Amino acid sequence: MKIPRMKNSTTALPRFHADTWYQHDLGAAVVADRISGNVRVGTVIVGAGLAGLSTALGLIERGEQDILVLDRGGPAEGASGRNGGFVFGGFSLDNLELARQRGAEKAALMHGWTRGAVDLVRQRCEAMDVPVSDGGVLLADWFGRPERLQRFRAQMSELLDFRLDWVDEAQMPRYVASARYGAGLIEPGSFHFNPLAYARAVAGHLRDSGVRVASEAPVVSMTGKRGGWLLTTSTAEIRAERVVLATGGYERRLWPAAQRAIQPIGTYVMVTESLGDRLNGLIPGRVAVYDTRFAFDYYRPLHDGRLLWGGRISVADRDPAAIRKLLYRDMLRVFPSLAGCRIEFSWGGWMSYARHQMPILGELEPGLWSALAFGGHGMAPTTLAGEVLAEAMTGDRSRLMEFETWGPAWAGGPFGRAAVQGVYWWKQLMDRVRSFARPS
Repeated sequence: MKIPRMKNSTTALPRFHADTWYQHDLGAAVVADRISGNVRVGTVIVGAGLAGLSTALGLIERGEQDILVLDRGGPAEGASGRNGGFVFGGFSLDNLELARQRGAEKAALMHGWTRGAVDLVRQRCEAMDVPVSDGGVLLADWFGRPERLQRFRAQMSELLDFRLDWVDEAQMPRYVASARYGAGLIEPGSFHFNPLAYARAVAGHLRDSGVRVASEAPVVSMTGKRGGWLLTTSTAEIRAERVVLATGGYERRLWPAAQRAIQPIGTYVMVTESLGDRLNGLIPGRVAVYDTRFAFDYYRPLHDGRLLWGGRISVADRDPAAIRKLLYRDMLRVFPSLAGCRIEFSWGGWMSYARHQMPILGELEPGLWSALAFGGHGMAPTTLAGEVLAEAMTGDRSRLMEFETWGPAWAGGPFGRAAVQGVYWWKQLMDRVRSFARPS
């Protein structure tokens, strides 16, 4: 087996990696482990985002101990600690498309696994004292077509055994007070939280369990040798029996055959000043909200009276001032009464997307595993992926086999990025056309 050696694989951080409200809320991270010299380990996980941390946690819960997690920064400094913090079921791939590709029975099984992962994240939050908000996640009808939302609800129940609770237009102001919306759906058991707090808690639990979680340790080369792997950082040479690649959208050259199947796509978030009682008037149900457009907004109340607002996808690395300008305009379309409020934080993160819109899970070469392409999937499917890989690495590949349909297909390089942006703009235009046709 001829295996390539890739060098100088680190890249500069994007401009939108400004400080986040999550970091502000938590304060400085715990001083992390450092790695140096010659190291031997059973399993090395490259990437301390949610996928890598969840895989490590799944392994220790199955009796594995000899684990090292490496990250170029610190735990969840990439997209895992920069997202909206929604925890609910489903994959990035549309539910109906999942059923078309795999059949209703398999699709229901796999969708059920993501809902089980929602419960697992909640259990872990309780065990690790990570606060959660139980307002739930609300899908709001942007287009004023309740019959379409009802049809979607019925399809989810019939195809996936997926329950969604109906909120009619008269009830919506109890949850979110905006003239922009019609009816809505709430997923029972869903919740929202600070994803960075959760990731740091998992990293701390791993360290308490004897796992090394090393920060400021970008891997600059990786070589497969018969019977093992050699990874180098600027300060260490690491020999491992097996490797898990969990690098997201921030590293694309360590293993090109898999990582060129990923497109790094930016998404943006901002957080307002504390709004006090105004926030309770706007979101009395304390729900996290997204809507029925392709190019939807997503937002949620924070515990200190602020509003977190996210949206847009782009191949552009915008600076925080440009992000504020874009998202502020979006926010006023939903809550015009917030005109003039200060925006105190704005940032972005690279999500990693595969062309097939499913995660890339599997064993790429003997002893080389992948946990990649979680853009748009959210916290629950990424947690599920860690469980599935940990099961497979300890002998049970039954669930992993269901994901092997979606392999590392080339994402098109720069042409793929242009295509992603073009599709987004076209869908955004269609959203606007449909909005004009909304019943009065």
